[in-house]
Amino acid sequence: MCAAMIKQVRSISTSQKDKQHLEMARLRQVERSEHKQPDSYENKIVIKPWGYEFLVFENEWVAVWFLYIRKDHSTSMHCHPNKKTSLTMLSGKALCNTFRYRNFMSACDSLVINEAVFHSTKALSLDGIAVIEVETPPDKKDLVRLEDSYGRENCGYEGCSKMTSKNLDEFNFFSFNCENSNEKPFTIDNRFSISMESYKSPENFEASFNPDQDSIYCVCKGELMGWDDTIVLDVGETERGAFLSRDVRLKIDEDTILMKMTTLQTIKNEL
Repeated sequence: MCAAMIKQVRSISTSQKDKQHLEMARLRQVERSEHKQPDSYENKIVIKPWGYEFLVFENEWVAVWFLYIRKDHSTSMHCHPNKKTSLTMLSGKALCNTFRYRNFMSACDSLVINEAVFHSTKALSLDGIAVIEVETPPDKKDLVRLEDSYGRENCGYEGCSKMTSKNLDEFNFFSFNCENSNEKPFTIDNRFSISMESYKSPENFEASFNPDQDSIYCVCKGELMGWDDTIVLDVGETERGAFLSRDVRLKIDEDTILMKMTTLQTIKNEL
């Protein structure tokens, strides 16, 4: 069972320093270079100086990306002015910095980073780290880089020239079809398992949703509510199953899709 799993996933809000640096970065990026983007990011690997990423699932509310970051490499210190980001560690250890917090993360840890919060994620493990990033709403162009070790401060998101559709298996590529959200879980190297759970009605949810205490859940469509109609988990946000199981009267009002992420290696090591 994950350490400190009863603790609620931290949500980081925008600080005054974030707002000031966003304004300064925007002034510097008047002539920022934009790269040509594809019509779709499906079935493509985006090659990054720190590793790579690819799209796992997308609908009109969220885009789910898988990131692999090599040891001692880091994403830029960047923000998304108009979208919320949830980061969940699948394997390895990392340091996710914001202006307000230094967040040391390991498998089964998660963060919700709100709009315009500058953040950077560095891999600390020898084998690098595997991360799930959920962006709400989907928009790869919504990106402002403040600092970058690879000289990309004034550049937008990587374009078509940095993407490949060849040899996807070499990158352990996987994806879920938006039209069939109840596909079998995807498991890689016995390190983690990811699945989509679709609930078509409040009755279906009440009868079948039983949160796994060792897993992280993310709402990819709809929202989870308490029986007093307060929102417990909004679209694009993550929470530990152990925390959700404390509220035995969760409900939904509409067709809802949940992503379930389980770190198998962590569970095995603690048995």
